[in-house]
Amino acid sequence: MPTGIVVDVTPDPTPRGPSVARAEIRDSEAQRRLGLLPPGVLPTRAARWVADGVDDASVHELAEALTTKDDAREALLARAAADLGLGFASVREARAHHGQRVVESMTAASAPTDALGFSNGFTDTIEESVRDSIARLFKPRG
Repeated sequence: MPTGIVVDVTPDPTPRGPSVARAEIRDSEAQRRLGLLPPGVLPTRAARWVADGVDDASVHELAEALTTKDDAREALLARAAADLGLGFASVREARAHHGQRVVESMTAASAPTDALGFSNGFTDTIEESVRDSIARLFKPRG
């Protein structure tokens, strides 16, 4: 079962609009509150949010925070979310939002293809592991 939503931030410079960026900021803030935010992703995400039209000092600072530590970046995200009215009153509220996003991703139009890809990858990994185990147990004679 997925533990978190990973927001795919591609290098495509085409602005998607501030509403898309605001939704991603809220998703990222939920991940931060729940301890699910992948390390090192915030400057790239923030640069995309700026390109999408979000004009907030904390987001701009976060986009340029390549050399700062993740704790400082997360503090900037928290401040940006609060400034933009995208924060959460409690961890419970963040968990509910995140859970809803996970369910949405599992029921998206791409979900069957995503599940098939995951299943095939998992099957390949198991098959490789079994082959390695058999090769170690039954070494060729001679």
